Amino acid sequence: MHTYHRWGTNLYVSDYIFNQSVIGLWRTNMEKNKLIQWGAKFLICGTLLHGASASALTLNEYLDQVKGDSTAYKGSAEQSEGAQLKSREADLIFTPKLFAEARWGYDGKPGNPKMYDEVKSQYYSLGVSQQFSFGLQTKLSYDMTRTQFEGLAPTSPINPSKYWDATPKLELSMPLWANGFGRTAQANEEALRAQNIAEKFSSQGQSLNILAGAEAAYWKLAAWQDVVTIQEQAKQAAQSILDYVSRKKRMNLGEEADVLQARALVEARTLELQVAQNEYLEAQRMFNKFLNREATAKVETLEKVNYKSLEQLAIPAARPGSRADVEATNAQLAAARANAVITLERNRPSLDIYGNYAMNGRDEEYNEAMKESGKTDQDTAFVGVRFSMPLNIGAASDTKAGARKAERAAELNREYAYYAQEIDWTNLTRNLQDARDNLRLLSRIEDAQKAKLENERVRLRQGRTTTYQVLLFEQDYTTSAISKVKSAANILGLQAQIKLYQASPEGGK
Repeated sequence: MHTYHRWGTNLYVSDYIFNQSVIGLWRTNMEKNKLIQWGAKFLICGTLLHGASASALTLNEYLDQVKGDSTAYKGSAEQSEGAQLKSREADLIFTPKLFAEARWGYDGKPGNPKMYDEVKSQYYSLGVSQQFSFGLQTKLSYDMTRTQFEGLAPTSPINPSKYWDATPKLELSMPLWANGFGRTAQANEEALRAQNIAEKFSSQGQSLNILAGAEAAYWKLAAWQDVVTIQEQAKQAAQSILDYVSRKKRMNLGEEADVLQARALVEARTLELQVAQNEYLEAQRMFNKFLNREATAKVETLEKVNYKSLEQLAIPAARPGSRADVEATNAQLAAARANAVITLERNRPSLDIYGNYAMNGRDEEYNEAMKESGKTDQDTAFVGVRFSMPLNIGAASDTKAGARKAERAAELNREYAYYAQEIDWTNLTRNLQDARDNLRLLSRIEDAQKAKLENERVRLRQGRTTTYQVLLFEQDYTTSAISKVKSAANILGLQAQIKLYQASPEGGK
């Protein structure tokens, strides 16, 4: 980790002036100074021990907190998981279904001639139905019906007056034109699954974007801590210059112009420090936003930016995977194709063949009726054909054309999404490489500016240069140090975006 030089500690204080003004006092108070030094040492040791015990909040710990505390992240994550689970609904289309029905009632309308007062009935049905992927629809059921005639006329031929009907029944239906061989059912399955998968990837992309934003916020706050430190040290150094030239002026060893220049530098450094602190507070508010905290909540100590490792950053040679929003376009295309099929089939003429077969048993007793239903001498069977077609041919044709255009639009959207992803990836890796190279150059510039500044400080103490020249070098060094920090923050933000490109087991190209 790069350590910034403490400019205000021993800089711009003339050895000669300092020694002449304080050396006598120091000698007469040597014992007292020794006690103060020992106290300072204990204080420093205590501070270091306290700092060592307080560990910094790592990036992974912060992201775990975001996952646990951010309602935005939890909402998108829950939505993604929910969409994944909802996609299983497509499996239910061709799954056998159990059905049951029970009904009780009576019919009191008069007959002609009137043979009874009313008919009471009970109906019970239990069965299984299934739609097969090749289009066949089946229903196998067992029906029980109890009929009871109340107030039979003496001349009524109805006998017995109450009885049970037991009917095992098989019903079959096969579409031949619209939805021929299960095209609509298959498309419904695909559309339902694809729509939920698209929603899953869309929500997953939102979750990843939140984490990438949180990572960038973490490193920006960490970097702006360094910016504030640099500006604080720059202000201290400026104040040291002002103190130095002011003492020289009071001793008639300096110029008033030097004092004015130094005072202007202090004011400028004060403003720059205030701006840096404001930017730091803004970064802190963004940091807390991802944790659903109060904007001004206290922030833990963060990891230090490792500038050296960033200078050696390896640029990914290939894209590791597709972004979630791009993966969503695959599912959206599949859904569009399936919906186009559904629209086309729904507006075709329909031609279905169907058939029923049932065996019948009737008796006054429930058990006997069930026994009778197993015999085929009282069975029922029929087959039939159903046909229908829309008469508004123009509307049906336009509807089909619209479905094809919607499918084509989804294809174009998917094609552009992959193209844009490649451009975005190229820009991202290029920007990351440029930022890394800039950081290397800025590090060398900072070292050069630091060496130049330190050399000029020595020349100032030797009376071989002017205060104004040192101020210029001071400005150059501060600018280079801040540029380096901001460049590192830019790299870390770009690094976070790389995590949006992940290999996915579903979809892809």
